[in-house]
Amino acid sequence: MAPRYIDQAALDAREGNILDGALDIISKQGIVGLTMDKLVAKISYSKGTLYNHFSSKEDVLAGLCNRNMCSVMNLFLRAAAIEENARDKMTAIGFAYMLSVLLSPQHFALVMNAKTELFEKASLKRREEHDQLDEKLFGVMHSIIQEAITKKELVLGNNVDAQQVSFSTWAMAFGTIGLLLNGEKACSTMTGMMLEDRVIAHGNIVMDGLGWKTSGREQKEFLAWLKSDIFSGELDALEQQGIYLRVA
Repeated sequence: MAPRYIDQAALDAREGNILDGALDIISKQGIVGLTMDKLVAKISYSKGTLYNHFSSKEDVLAGLCNRNMCSVMNLFLRAAAIEENARDKMTAIGFAYMLSVLLSPQHFALVMNAKTELFEKASLKRREEHDQLDEKLFGVMHSIIQEAITKKELVLGNNVDAQQVSFSTWAMAFGTIGLLLNGEKACSTMTGMMLEDRVIAHGNIVMDGLGWKTSGREQKEFLAWLKSDIFSGELDALEQQGIYLRVA
């Protein structure tokens, strides 16, 4: 009998099911609670099938991290596509990143581990995929910064370049979310409100410090538009989790 052929779509779906099972375990038991044996017991596939997709627990964690980065990429591209000036686009990027974390804080915890020895034990395929996604995410931000420079909305000093600006804005958002997320977990409603205030405010501190020109648009109006138009689906999903952002 000829071996059964499984097309790529079916393989991708199966891999997605495995990752969903892993995420469910992590949601209940934390990252340390995930083992390959527990995952086999959770999913409807054999251990051999699991190892055909993932070489180790660390490989599964890397797969989850990379899948989330693809989702973040989608949000970033939507933010970058709005017809506003470059600074407003960068504000939308920060807002989009905050939404991604609120929607799946477990994935954010995985990203926090992405550069550790744990992640280094993942397969070469996953690590290369991670690096490529990392580069693409920074590429979206870099293109916005280059747009601002071209349009003279941002003039950089001799000791500052676009890559440094990308890193600074990313680091501010990442650090703000990482520091505040755990402290606000006791009240999910306050989590969204606190992060929204701080992510936007700290992003403005960085951009003001760079002398990045604003569009002159009132920011509350701009954020209300992002929520009601660009990211309305994400806001609805958050509300289903009991997390509410300000309407305006």
